Amino acid sequence: MSERATSRFGRRSTAEQVSEGVDLSGRHAVVTGANTGIGYETARVLALRGASVTLACRDIAKAEAARQRILRESDGRIDVAALHLLRLDLGHLASVRTAASELLASGRPLHLLINNAGVMLPDRRETSDGFEAHVGINHLGHFLLTSLLLPRLRESAPARVVAVSSEALHFATLTPELHDLDWTERRFSGWRSYGDSKLMNVLFARELSRRLEGEGIVAHALHPGIVRTELARDQRWPMRIVGLLMLPALKSPQRGAATTVYAATASELGTSGGGYFSDCAPAKAGTRADDLELAARLWARSEELTGSGV
Repeated sequence: MSERATSRFGRRSTAEQVSEGVDLSGRHAVVTGANTGIGYETARVLALRGASVTLACRDIAKAEAARQRILRESDGRIDVAALHLLRLDLGHLASVRTAASELLASGRPLHLLINNAGVMLPDRRETSDGFEAHVGINHLGHFLLTSLLLPRLRESAPARVVAVSSEALHFATLTPELHDLDWTERRFSGWRSYGDSKLMNVLFARELSRRLEGEGIVAHALHPGIVRTELARDQRWPMRIVGLLMLPALKSPQRGAATTVYAATASELGTSGGGYFSDCAPAKAGTRADDLELAARLWARSEELTGSGV
């Protein structure tokens, strides 16, 4: 890996700093969960570097508010025509299909797909399709979205898919048989279920890169750090208090988005995929994340659960 990856940038780098000098003119990016936190900052910085950006969000009113905020903060450097809105509910597969159809019908190319949105929940909840929420939203929704958009990614190559994962993947309980993904047979653990979904993000990126090798599309996954965002808004008060005590050590969204933007724009990461990054440098995701057979089995199971086929 180059000096850029190993020494120039690190934990304190911001998304603007890691993309300084990058020209994304003529490129189009889709960022899920772009109305807040690191998704918002990712969308803002990609647009600042010249990309047209689609803010794909569950709440279209919040997406519009984010668009207006990006324009205000840009001081005229970003044109309103560069920012598009898309309603996307990752917890509802019909919504994912509708969103993908709208994107394809728009005729816009797709050079960067940033699978950023996610939930972290203390108790077991289900999506409208009956999946445990972490698996359904953090993994299956993004899996289906990416699968449906692959034709446009292929047409637009070179292209990248970036999956925002988490170091919580080390708490994952996935078995080689992918047993009980929905946590109906085990005592539910929000932290471990979240970890399962974050491990799935890495396995997905690695299998996607393997399948698309030689087609000009690469996929990477990353840990953004522990960031001051709304991700923990559903946690109970004890966890919220812990979060408040940790505030001085947390990354700002500007720093939290740095590794996402790095994975999406660094020239040295555009030819070979399957990487996992933290603080803008290669990181170890663990032996299960390196299990290519598990990645292939997860892909097949995800196709079955979402009714997709790539």
